[in-house]
Amino acid sequence: MKKFSWDVFAIKITSRKFWVALAGLATSIMAFAQCDSNTIVQVTAIIGALGSVVGYLIANGLTEDTFTTTTETSVTEGTEDK
Repeated sequence: MKKFSWDVFAIKITSRKFWVALAGLATSIMAFAQCDSNTIVQVTAIIGALGSVVGYLIANGLTEDTFTTTTETSVTEGTEDK
C-alpha cells in the first residue's frame, strides 16, 4: 500500500477534473432523489465555487511556501559566506 502524501493530495484536490466529477456526482444523486432543478443548479454552483476557492488557497499556499523556502535558503547561504 502506498504511503499518504500531502503533495499528491494537494494536487488532486486542486484538480478541475475532481471538482467537475464531484459536481456531477451531486447532480446525479439529487436528480435521482427528484430534487427541484433550481436546487440542483444551486448545489452545483456552490461546489464549483468551493472548488475555485480551495484551488486558489492551496496553490497560493504552495507558492508562498516555495518563495519562503527559497528566500530562507538564499539568506542562510549568504550569511555562511561572510
